[in-house]
Amino acid sequence: MEQKIPDLLKSLEKDLKITILFAVEVGSRAWELNSAESDYDVRFVFYRSLEDYISITKFDEQISLGYDKDLNSVQKEGAYIEMTGFDIFKYFKLLSSCNVTSIDWVNSNIVYMGNKNELMAFIEKNANMPKIFVQYFCTARGAHKAHIASKELNVKKYLHVMHLILYAEYILKFKRLPNTSMTKNLQELEKEIPKDVLEKIYELVKLKKNGHGKDNVKEIAMLDKYYLETFERYQNLHLEKKIREEKNMDIDYLNKYLQKLIIKNEK
Repeated sequence: MEQKIPDLLKSLEKDLKITILFAVEVGSRAWELNSAESDYDVRFVFYRSLEDYISITKFDEQISLGYDKDLNSVQKEGAYIEMTGFDIFKYFKLLSSCNVTSIDWVNSNIVYMGNKNELMAFIEKNANMPKIFVQYFCTARGAHKAHIASKELNVKKYLHVMHLILYAEYILKFKRLPNTSMTKNLQELEKEIPKDVLEKIYELVKLKKNGHGKDNVKEIAMLDKYYLETFERYQNLHLEKKIREEKNMDIDYLNKYLQKLIIKNEK
């Protein structure tokens, strides 16, 4: 399937009259937590012709598509291949504010199409790391609160919270963007995590990779305690002042990058 996705993306370019800047995988495959039955979560950034942008007609800023295993078009929800694309204007607006979703896309380790190296170098140089840390922390805390409240706990949900905590912890320790791979982050941060928590997480990782990610589990008190203590530690860091002092993204660079792409495409 990995060989078929680039061809599918090229067909989209032709059918929708767009140019894809880059296309990547996100979710369990990018995290190296996929099982044999895992679906594909493809994300891409695209741009249109200059003529389309200078037009009364307004084109969608987002493209959402779904395909089954035979590459037939289906509803996006529950599709074997789920695709979401953002217009470059929408994407760069998110990127300029250090939105973690946009950063996760360009940080992905699985690339189906295009080249994101220049953007990645720009983000590593310009990103407001304290702001990104707070976003991962808040998302992890919100996800954990929602999972506990729902009383529908499973392996995948516990790992999702841990994945976000590892992202936040990685930024705290190394002052740079984390690996996409959860396994690599666990290995680099294993000295920061209590041994019993680490063993339990590896146990859940094994279950997820063996296709048991959605299996219901009882509350894992050890992990819940670790998660709540971690959130409290993060809350006490008081990063508000540091976030304000950190540099913002270079908007002028993003504007020139965007203009170069669209004008070059016309020649």
